[in-house]
Amino acid sequence: MLSFFSPQKLAAMALSIVIGAAGGWLAHLLGTPMPFLLGAFAASVVATLSGFNLFGIAPVLPMPVRNLFVAVIGVMIGGSFHPGIFSEFDNLWLPALAVVMIVLASLSFNYLIFRKLGRYDKVTSFYSAMPGGLIESVALGERAGGAIETLSLQQFLRITLVITFLPILFQVFTGKQVGSAAGMTIGNPDLAIEITDWLVLAGCVFVGLAGGKMLRLPAFILTGPLILSALAHYFGLTLVGLPSWVISGAQVVVGAGLGSRFRGFRLGQLWKSFWLAMISVSGMLLIGAAMVGLLVRLIDVPFQVLFISFAPGGVTETALIALSLNANPVYVTTLHVFRIAVTVIISSLSLRWFDRQKKPVE
Repeated sequence: MLSFFSPQKLAAMALSIVIGAAGGWLAHLLGTPMPFLLGAFAASVVATLSGFNLFGIAPVLPMPVRNLFVAVIGVMIGGSFHPGIFSEFDNLWLPALAVVMIVLASLSFNYLIFRKLGRYDKVTSFYSAMPGGLIESVALGERAGGAIETLSLQQFLRITLVITFLPILFQVFTGKQVGSAAGMTIGNPDLAIEITDWLVLAGCVFVGLAGGKMLRLPAFILTGPLILSALAHYFGLTLVGLPSWVISGAQVVVGAGLGSRFRGFRLGQLWKSFWLAMISVSGMLLIGAAMVGLLVRLIDVPFQVLFISFAPGGVTETALIALSLNANPVYVTTLHVFRIAVTVIISSLSLRWFDRQKKPVE
């Protein structure tokens, strides 16, 4: 614990956040979609791949720090909760069924891409093809004998490309600003935040993290604080949301944390994985869009809400995009958590099949 707070590690964290904040502010000035998330991510990637350092200190953002701010985003999403939000859940069973079909179709498509074009072995191709559950897919793929570096990179690129494509697609096709430029507000912006509100919101972060882990909730870092925040707002313990500067700061930290994870990868390896991920993500988004095109004829849920809900990106980042578009973030998050659960079940069952194989992996 003491080493975590050593001067060198604190300096590395501070440098990473400063780089991310600079990238976010520049993106904000340029009017890009989701500026503080994508700007921080882009700046962090450039700094990481270029080997940038200041007085021998390289920018590094440890996962516990990023996870803390993911929990803050969970509290933020919970702050949008109100009883009327359940009206959209009447039509949830059809989208949930669609999620299962999308996962199976995406898995099949991705496997062919990684196996035939990427020339990966069967195990690495299969677990790289998983359209959700980054940590679980990598861990189970490694246990099954897959190449851990390749698995990690392909899964990570899936998330980063999706969260990059989605805001740009919405801004291009709808002409609407996405993210901070859209004036995103959570909760009731007209209410002043009192000390008691800060205590309740902070409690939602830390108790939600502990409770989510104890209950083994899917994506517990986000869902634990989200559920607790939703309950706090429902029962009137607090009626306010987090201020905009906290929301922007959380996006900077999450973006910088994502970008810093490119450390250690070779450029040749990155290039091959990148173009494979481009094909994979494009295919998955088209599969999702086709399914949305069918569903909007059957249920009264907007196209953009379903499209975000079916996108194979990170729960945290897609929830932020949903918030910025005034979509129901709880609805979107529910379907994303379900997608992860379906993917993890398939991954776990497949591990047993791979374990029974007596022949060596090709």
